[in-house]
Amino acid sequence: MDYTSIFGELTQSVQARIDAASRHGKQIFDHAIYPQYLTWDTPSVGLNFEELIGKYNITVAAATIGDNSKEPELDTEGLSTIKQKVLNHAISRPLTINEYRNILALLDSKQLTNRQMKRELVNILWGSVEEVVNSVQSKIDMIFLSCLSNCGVFNFDERTNPEGGVKGTIDFNQPADNILTVDTAWTEENIANVDPFQDLSEMLEVADETVPVSKLLISPAKLSYLMRAPKMRQAVLGSDRSSSPLTLQALNNFMESNDLPVFEKIRRKCRVRTTEGYHIITPWVQGNIVAVPEGKIGVIKNAYSNNELRPEPGVAYSNYGRIRISEWGVGESQGMNGSEYTKAESLSLPVITAIKGIFTLKTEPEG
Repeated sequence: MDYTSIFGELTQSVQARIDAASRHGKQIFDHAIYPQYLTWDTPSVGLNFEELIGKYNITVAAATIGDNSKEPELDTEGLSTIKQKVLNHAISRPLTINEYRNILALLDSKQLTNRQMKRELVNILWGSVEEVVNSVQSKIDMIFLSCLSNCGVFNFDERTNPEGGVKGTIDFNQPADNILTVDTAWTEENIANVDPFQDLSEMLEVADETVPVSKLLISPAKLSYLMRAPKMRQAVLGSDRSSSPLTLQALNNFMESNDLPVFEKIRRKCRVRTTEGYHIITPWVQGNIVAVPEGKIGVIKNAYSNNELRPEPGVAYSNYGRIRISEWGVGESQGMNGSEYTKAESLSLPVITAIKGIFTLKTEPEG
């Protein structure tokens, strides 16, 4: 078996660690939200998006990267491209020259035992794997959470995909009847007058005609507002205790005792690189509360990576679910300074199959 030039057979430890964590149900990467609500579909060799569009009533207008592109470049063909291929979320990380030299120093060390040296090398190797896998999971979360909280719509633009050249939209076409707007906006100016419980009850009344609601997904900021609203506090605590602090536990106990869905905070931030550095994106639309049914609400359509169909010699591969991890070394024979690369990619698209059972309450004025 071929190995990367500097880590050698230690690259086998990546898949071994992933498998061990899976067997014991342990979380080894950043906490992603999409696994709670989506399942990975069976991978395909090819994925015909025209069939997806027809089956799931999806409007799709852009790809993330092209088959022949190096990440994170994008195709520029827009709609005609996306009809033929899955979205390719990919990122690679080279070791910096200082990291590379530190590894060489470890290998040349006379003070470390073989066991200590192996442990240090595995930690360095795993750090690169974590970084790229977390990046791919972040992109999947970004698309999924944006679609879920934005009435089924995700926009590829300068904010969400700044390194790409394609602008476009994925629209899961949430039914208009499933999208409600409060009569009085939930703003600080209106906090004494808004009636969150009444607004939520009206949404749940509409939803109950379609599907039983399990959870109300909400941003931390909007949950804080709701728990400070006098009329909500009175509904939960009663008039005699309405000045007492209202906690999430007390609020959910009240909801459960009235056979109503509980609140769940969606706290997720994604870091995106731009030409000017990095900026933080909060994919969840802060003003929207989303009612979802019990269980999984969609699947992640996916296809095999090119290197799964045709592995290259000299590259070590591992898989975290349907995220493909590649590790390889380069050097003078490739006309490059010696370095190591770690890449993660996923040819996939989160699909909200239960979109007709998703209900949205808009609590803030638009624009």
